Amino acid sequence: MRKIAGFVVLCFAAAVTAPIAFSQTNQAQPILYTFVSQFQVPRANWAEYSENTEKSFVPIVEKLVADGTILSYSTFEHIVHTPEGFTHGAAWTSTSIAGLTKVLDEVRKAGPQPGQVAATKHEDYLMQTSTYLTGGSSGAETYLRVVCQNAKPDKPEAYAAALKKYLWPMFEDQFKKGNVSYVGLDSQYVNNEAPSQRCLVMTYPNAEAIDKWAAAVNANFGKMKDADLNAFYGSTVTDSRRDIMARITHSGHK
Repeated sequence: MRKIAGFVVLCFAAAVTAPIAFSQTNQAQPILYTFVSQFQVPRANWAEYSENTEKSFVPIVEKLVADGTILSYSTFEHIVHTPEGFTHGAAWTSTSIAGLTKVLDEVRKAGPQPGQVAATKHEDYLMQTSTYLTGGSSGAETYLRVVCQNAKPDKPEAYAAALKKYLWPMFEDQFKKGNVSYVGLDSQYVNNEAPSQRCLVMTYPNAEAIDKWAAAVNANFGKMKDADLNAFYGSTVTDSRRDIMARITHSGHK
C-alpha cells in the first residue's frame, strides 16, 4: 500500500471527501487539509470493522461536521484489492490541522475498536490541496477514484500546470454535468512518499458516471496534438502512476 495508499489521499481528498463551501477555480482557493487513515482488514473481519466504524467513528465525525470543526468526512471500502494493499479507510477534511487532530483526539478516547485490532496493517496520510472543484453536495458520492503519480522532481509544479491547461476544462464540463462530484489535486503535507507525488482525487455519484468520465478523458486526449501530449506526459515520471478505486460507505459535508 505504500504504492497505493498515497492516492487518497478522501479526501480523500480528501480522501475522499468533498466539502461544499468553495467552487471557483479562477480565484485563490483556501487550502484544504485531509487526513486519511487506512487499514488492511482480514476478510473474516470486514463486517466487524464496518459495524465498529458505523457505531464509533461516524457519530463523532457527524458531530464535528455539524459544529464546523471539519468540513467533511467519508468512510470507504476498496474495490480493487492487492495482496499488500489496504481494504478499508476513512478520511476527513478541514481548513486547519487543528480541525483534523480534533477528530483523532475524539476517536482515541474510545480506544481501538475490535475491527481495527484485527487489522494486519495500518497507515495514515496527511494531504493538502489548493486546486479543486466542489459545490453543493447532497451526500450522494458513491465511488472514489485516486490517480497518483510523481511529478518531475526538478519541476514538480509543471504537472499541476499541465493538468490545468490540458485537462481542467474537461473536468469542469464533467463537474457541471454532474458526472463527478469532486475533483482535487493533492500533495503531501507530511511526506510518506516522494515529495513530488501528486494525487488526482475524484468522487462520483454512481458507476455510470465513472464510465462517462472515462469516455470524456479519452476523447480529450484524442483531440490533443502530439506536442501537447508530450508536454503533458513529460511532466511526470514514467511508470510512476498508481491508482485506487473504492466505494464510499458513509459521508457527510458541512
